[in-house]
Amino acid sequence: MNNDLYWQIIKKQQELINLLLVAETENKEIASVASFSQATPQKTKESKPVEKKQKHDVNYLDPDKESDIDDFAQWLKRKGMSQNCIDSYLYTVNEFYKKYGVLNNQNLEKYENYLKENWKPKTVNLRIAGMTKYFKYMNYEGYEFLRAKEQKQTFCDNAINEEQYNELIDWAKLNMPKVWLICKVLAGTGVRVSELIELKTIDLKKGYVDIIGKGSKQRRIYYTETLQEEIKKCCGNIYIIENRYGQKMSTRGVSQLLVTASERSGIPREVMHPHSFRHFFAKQFMKKTQDISLLGDLLGHSNIATTAIYTRLTSEEQQKEINKLINW
Repeated sequence: MNNDLYWQIIKKQQELINLLLVAETENKEIASVASFSQATPQKTKESKPVEKKQKHDVNYLDPDKESDIDDFAQWLKRKGMSQNCIDSYLYTVNEFYKKYGVLNNQNLEKYENYLKENWKPKTVNLRIAGMTKYFKYMNYEGYEFLRAKEQKQTFCDNAINEEQYNELIDWAKLNMPKVWLICKVLAGTGVRVSELIELKTIDLKKGYVDIIGKGSKQRRIYYTETLQEEIKKCCGNIYIIENRYGQKMSTRGVSQLLVTASERSGIPREVMHPHSFRHFFAKQFMKKTQDISLLGDLLGHSNIATTAIYTRLTSEEQQKEINKLINW
């Protein structure tokens, strides 16, 4: 077979694939492969482009989805989602389109099976949450995911304990002052990392600040007199936490600093993440008072059941308590 004949066959095969895609999108059928093979050959780049359908159509096929996904990102921001949550949802939608290309029930079922066969329930449900949110943005009602069953954990081992916290604070004050400041504010207020980077130095003197948190919910956080006195000389000019250029830090920048501190201080890496200190705040608060309703307000929770998750002991702490309580 000479090269010219070979490339003619390849071109016709590509044209057939393009025609099949068009037919699938427009719900049409091709009469036969034979009739297509008799058609006048055309260059692939001149073949009829796939017509972009409206967002709300079933079997929506968009060869250039980047602008649509950008719109989805803006929609999530208007809904008050955190940047970490937005990044996760965008990753999910991108992953789906890269694997399957077309949003339809058949491909969604394949994606659901792929997730459940390859990932743990927590990851599966995170991906399902992203796709479900995308369905709302698209007004797509053709498919409903079944969440994976997660085994309920009665302890929380990825949160820093009091001994680790005190060790970290002592080490960071001498070796990484910015990490010391980050940990003091996180552990002293219970804010999320996305909220932490927005805190401004000017509000410190008031002793409180009203913030807009996750889900566009407003709440008030407080700076105790002790915390004010400890950190007032360490804060940035505008933001309490600033990078080396005097600008607002990113959430990833904060997380990376904690990872670096873990490597240098010897504190286990699994507890050196921003959310760990939110758990620490909740557990220390509950040691002083059993007012879980007030704690829920401080954390910005509308459901007390969510607040209770933050007060769970580690398995080591549970064992210590059990040893104290059970002596029969």
